[in-house]
Amino acid sequence: MKEIKINSVKAWILASRPKTLSGAAVPVLIGSSLAYHDGYFAFTPAILCLIFAFLMQIDANFINDLFDFIKGSDGEDRLGPKRACAQGWISTEAMKRGIAFTTMTASLIGFFLLFFGGLEMIPVGILCIIFAFLYTAGPYPLAYHGWGDLLVIIFF
Repeated sequence: MKEIKINSVKAWILASRPKTLSGAAVPVLIGSSLAYHDGYFAFTPAILCLIFAFLMQIDANFINDLFDFIKGSDGEDRLGPKRACAQGWISTEAMKRGIAFTTMTASLIGFFLLFFGGLEMIPVGILCIIFAFLYTAGPYPLAYHGWGDLLVIIFF
């Protein structure tokens, strides 16, 4: 792979892990299809849900990239795609700012979803953010203790 400058657009795109975005899109598309079938489809909340899902997936990927690097999980023996922090493409401070930006942007999109889904969507959004962090961050990272797959199933 060609050398990538730290904080370059390409590094951020790679860190967002575009291949995983289908995991965010499919549940929204299925829900939208069911709503359409039942005569309740509305374009604006569907698009907002899709954007929120994409942002939360990217946020979780950024958080995973950062905390796997901090914990030393993404070492030289790592199998699979290279990770941005481990490769030095994005500094840990820049990744923290990227996480904050993505979390805030997702929260803003979630705010607009309240007009369609009601206030009961607030706990859902909060749980999405909390578990995006708990997946690999904190004193008991769920992905390291066999809870990662269950967490992914619940939140997608």
